[in-house]
Amino acid sequence: MTRIARRHRRLALLLGSIAAFLGLALAAPSTPNAADDARLVILGFDGADGRTVEELIAAHPGRYPNFERLRDTGTFARLETVAPPESPVSWAALNTGQNPAKTGVPGFIKRNLGSAPFPGFGHLIEETKPLADFDGTPIPSWGPGAMAGAAGVLVFVVFLLVLAVLLKIRVVVAAVIALVLGGVGGWCGYTVRGLLPEEYSRYTNPNQARNFWDYLGDDGVDSLVLGAAQAFDMPSPGGARVLAGLGVPDARGKIGDWFIYTTSEEVFEEPPVGKDTPTAGKVFRVHARDGKIASKIYGPANFWAEEKIGAKIARYDEELNDPSLDYSSSLELIERKNEAVDRLADVKREGTTLPLEIQIGDGAAKIKIGDEEQQVAVGAWSDYYHLTFEFNWLLKVHAITRVKLIQLEPHCELFVNTLDIDPEKPPFWQALSTPFAFSAELARDNGPFETYGWPTATMPFKDGVVAPELLMEDVEFTMRWRERLTYNSLQRNDWDVLMSVFSTTDRVQHMMYQYYDEGHPMYVAEEAAKTFPFFGETITRKDAIPAIYQQMDRILGTVIDEHLGPNDTLLVCSDHGFQSFRRQVNINNWLAENGYLKLRYPLTKANKGHDMLRFVDWSGTKAYCLGLGFIYLNLKGREPQGIVDPSEADEVLAQIRTDLLAAEDEETGARICNDAYVVKDIHGGPYLDAEADLLTGFAPTYRVSWGTTLGGIYLVENDDGSYELGPVCIDNDKNWSGGHVSVALPDVAGVFFSNRKVEIPEDGVSLLHIAPTAIDLLGGDVPPEMDLPPLTVN
Repeated sequence: MTRIARRHRRLALLLGSIAAFLGLALAAPSTPNAADDARLVILGFDGADGRTVEELIAAHPGRYPNFERLRDTGTFARLETVAPPESPVSWAALNTGQNPAKTGVPGFIKRNLGSAPFPGFGHLIEETKPLADFDGTPIPSWGPGAMAGAAGVLVFVVFLLVLAVLLKIRVVVAAVIALVLGGVGGWCGYTVRGLLPEEYSRYTNPNQARNFWDYLGDDGVDSLVLGAAQAFDMPSPGGARVLAGLGVPDARGKIGDWFIYTTSEEVFEEPPVGKDTPTAGKVFRVHARDGKIASKIYGPANFWAEEKIGAKIARYDEELNDPSLDYSSSLELIERKNEAVDRLADVKREGTTLPLEIQIGDGAAKIKIGDEEQQVAVGAWSDYYHLTFEFNWLLKVHAITRVKLIQLEPHCELFVNTLDIDPEKPPFWQALSTPFAFSAELARDNGPFETYGWPTATMPFKDGVVAPELLMEDVEFTMRWRERLTYNSLQRNDWDVLMSVFSTTDRVQHMMYQYYDEGHPMYVAEEAAKTFPFFGETITRKDAIPAIYQQMDRILGTVIDEHLGPNDTLLVCSDHGFQSFRRQVNINNWLAENGYLKLRYPLTKANKGHDMLRFVDWSGTKAYCLGLGFIYLNLKGREPQGIVDPSEADEVLAQIRTDLLAAEDEETGARICNDAYVVKDIHGGPYLDAEADLLTGFAPTYRVSWGTTLGGIYLVENDDGSYELGPVCIDNDKNWSGGHVSVALPDVAGVFFSNRKVEIPEDGVSLLHIAPTAIDLLGGDVPPEMDLPPLTVN
């Protein structure tokens, strides 16, 4: 070895050692509580109520030590929400610092205009998106011809080089062989490209405003956000890693479908049709033979097969329209077309499926879904099942779910929870996070977790097909995996601001107020006294709401004591508060009684319930209601049959508001409305037209009725079979016994905590303060489109 070579070798070793040292130094995790770090942690608790927190602290000193600690050494205040106080609206406003007329998120339900007004989703948009618009497809999204040409040329070139250069075959012979193989490659490329549909139907997000972490990302500030509501399918700049929350659909492309398989003789509807529940559930009658049940789990619609079969039917139609077609050929084509039509109907009815097998044992059952089998005891939940629904060998949807074996006697009953998109393998057309691979990173580091935007089994309990204990078990499960994601993320050293949202405070209050509020029409002392285990303790149903606030308090303590550095700022917030929901208000009944809505007679059974305003005589109607307390004028030039002149709109709205504020419950004499909001007076932005004209602000314990939501009216049947207008106010008889939508804003104020002293503005803290405050704390400039200035944090 020469002197120069030895010198180069020593230099290489030295540089390698330095690189290795730097690599170890950079890879070593920094201490989360390092004194020179000044980070921001935001914890969101959906539905956490300021009034309730105050009452619990006062009634049980010492039971909520971290609420008290933050109140005494930092800051506590009620947090004003926005109108309407609905989670999609409120979280979008909180995350962006902008009112709903700027975000474009009007509510869970909004009014659409066709030949007549009709309801539709306000927090989701159904769209069909072409393959070419997606990134991360398993193969290039070129057209079939381009794919065939590219594959053919590639195969031809590769084999020509191999044969002529490496194997020394004569060029002419090699070219002929390569050309043949290129043709095969082209055919394969064309065939493989046919395995991906041209279009994908899915839900996307209507939010049009940038979130605070997007602005911070522009300035190089790293954000990590978990469970971000109304933030799915949104671009984010570098530095923002976001796991989406509320709004994300399930693996079926639906809004939280769930299933019950039962051998009960009281259920007759068998798979795949089943018996629909009022929300998104299906109950299937299955049969046990020799201790075995065989059925299917129903996955997403097989849109690939639907597209292929539909194209085949279209070709048959085109051929059948050929005037030169002879009679016998036309009969053969008609037969083929009918077979394809039947096949399409079968595909649409079943979609993709996996076999479900239940082997009934003594106090337990072996439950097999697809290739995975677990032994599940009666009353117990399974671990996750990992499911793969195949459209073809290239196109698949991966899902996870859990099941609970509710009972084996006197009949078998199995609950199958929502099929969540597997966070480790989301389909390219339905991202769960930004960047796309972030959800998989979280799953690898933390294990699987639920991804549907409304986790916890509220709807099965609302529909009365499961017990509240199943709900509370699922609440605990959801809260534990959210804690795991949060604590592990807090330990990372790659963020400046971390936000994590917990949804379970909201879910428990929605469903368990009937046991907490002794004045609720569904309150029964014996039912409220029933006990169940919750986070290692035995509690009563009546204590479920205080218990979920105890868990919130516990989480705050863990974050403060184990994860918060001395220079870190903690902000705790919620999107809205809560009230008991005792009485329903049939707003269209009230509008009719007060002369704002003209009924179309005779009233019939077809008009009863969720009838999408079919009872309205538009020629004499000034206002109508659909959605969660949304009143719209029948405005000339906007509504298809509008009669209110725009010059009269302000006067009509003012009169409706005055009359609402004077309205009383006919049965109790109580005033039902504390406020009503003329939307254009409180909101401003490019999407104001997507909102209602007037929003109700009901008094505590009153809420818009279930029937009103989809444009319904409440009718009562007379002895002669005729129908007449029913009362405006009626009891709430649903398990969904707590609420916040359509309630006056001060009566559903959320919570605001901080570990630092915050100067409270004279008119209070609003959730619109959170985004500008976050930007200001991280040294950024608050953008002018935000509605409020940052809070002063000392």
